Amino acid sequence: MKLVEAVNDIEAVGAALHLVGDKVRIRYTGQAQRQRLANQVGFLRAHRGDAVEWLKARMTVPPMPPHVRLVCWNLKEPPVAIEVCSVVTDPALFARTTLNQLAIAISEPTRWVGWTVPQLIDRLRQIGVVVELDEANSVAQSEKSAK
Repeated sequence: MKLVEAVNDIEAVGAALHLVGDKVRIRYTGQAQRQRLANQVGFLRAHRGDAVEWLKARMTVPPMPPHVRLVCWNLKEPPVAIEVCSVVTDPALFARTTLNQLAIAISEPTRWVGWTVPQLIDRLRQIGVVVELDEANSVAQSEKSAK
């Protein structure tokens, strides 16, 4: 078993992992989950240091794309439901990939990344990340949306 697999298994059933200092805490929704996830939790205990470092890295705020200013980074606990029929089990990964999509959408306006700039900003907001475009880019995006 790999660390990422153990974390994914734990979060996929609705249990939440979070750090308190250098201690990994797991919040279960029921006693049955605790028993069902015993192997994964045992693996995390055996690799405690690696788990702490991996969770810290996952929560690190990535650099913002050009013309994007971070207003708030307050990731929600997984799983996070997104309004467009999605469930996010790794909010930090979702934030990083959505920020990458946003960077492409801003720098290459004719390239389709699956979402418009306003939709990408809204998807980030739904997981607890608030960003704003700089003023010059906001005007350009408003003109593009109006067309």
